[in-house]
Amino acid sequence: MNKLIRSYVWPCLMALSLALAFLLYAQDTQKSPSIVGTYIYVLEDQEGMSIWTKTHCIWMVSNKNRKSFQGTEPTASEKADAFTSAEAGGGTYKFVGPSRATVHRLFSTNPNLVGKEFTFEYEFEGDLVKYWILQSDGTRGTMGMARRVEK
Repeated sequence: MNKLIRSYVWPCLMALSLALAFLLYAQDTQKSPSIVGTYIYVLEDQEGMSIWTKTHCIWMVSNKNRKSFQGTEPTASEKADAFTSAEAGGGTYKFVGPSRATVHRLFSTNPNLVGKEFTFEYEFEGDLVKYWILQSDGTRGTMGMARRVEK
């Protein structure tokens, strides 16, 4: 009887457990509204866009009314201003709860952020999405908004 259990029952129970875990995971990710699409940020002092696929994302945001360089080659001060007035990054993401995702940065204008993660929550109101990057204590940071322009 023990041989029968080890040979047939145990492998079947393991396969069923794995199938159940997969189904529960799939249901959890389906609870989150799809964030796939192209977005234009709706922010008071900044402008930019982000693009989200099923597994990856990229974003670029800069201060509105950035100054142009005075000459064809920027000065060191102009380069510093340009660097601090814009941010770009991208990476992979995974859902970690309903309307909550964690982004793993694969690249960033700030090299210290490559490989780091951040988690955010989001809510849709039609084509407008509100989002909050979660702080280390789990509370929501400042709200941002973007408008989906393409799915």
